[in-house]
Amino acid sequence: MVSFEVGGKKIECETRPDLFSPKDLDRGTRLLLEQVQDANYNHALDWGCGWGAMALWLAANNPKAGVIGLDSDIGAIKVAQSNVERNALNNVEIVASHCFEDVDARELDLIVSNPPTHRGREVVENMIAESRERLVQGGKLMIVVEARLKPWVQRACTEVFGECEVKARTNKHVVIEAAK
Repeated sequence: MVSFEVGGKKIECETRPDLFSPKDLDRGTRLLLEQVQDANYNHALDWGCGWGAMALWLAANNPKAGVIGLDSDIGAIKVAQSNVERNALNNVEIVASHCFEDVDARELDLIVSNPPTHRGREVVENMIAESRERLVQGGKLMIVVEARLKPWVQRACTEVFGECEVKARTNKHVVIEAAK
């Protein structure tokens, strides 16, 4: 069982050893959530939700918002769905999909991700480009990456969005925000 709290919102989850950060909320994801806690969103998406940490937290942080947790790993989807029930959140939907293929056409105010950079540049760059297409005007993409990857990811966000901003950084992680 993993239990974490950010901004006064406590989430309890089961994880699995084969999912990212199985023992606790990783520092990068925590840093990203600390940056989003005051964000205004009605429709949010956690891209690559894994066991559901960010999707669940976004739903708990704004109970009036509709939140989607998106992942292509069926095992992760099952764990995340179980965690939705465990936390009694009725405003979050977990969707198994490769990119946006199986996500309804609604536009989003906020997309967050701790992207799978280990899967290569093309995966992350496609995620950035597809995110822009799904955001409402003024909507934001917020991603966290290892600090060593900041130049590449910042350049990719700038190419797609025109500009982006580093919202937070530690010696290990960087949160980058791009707005449509």
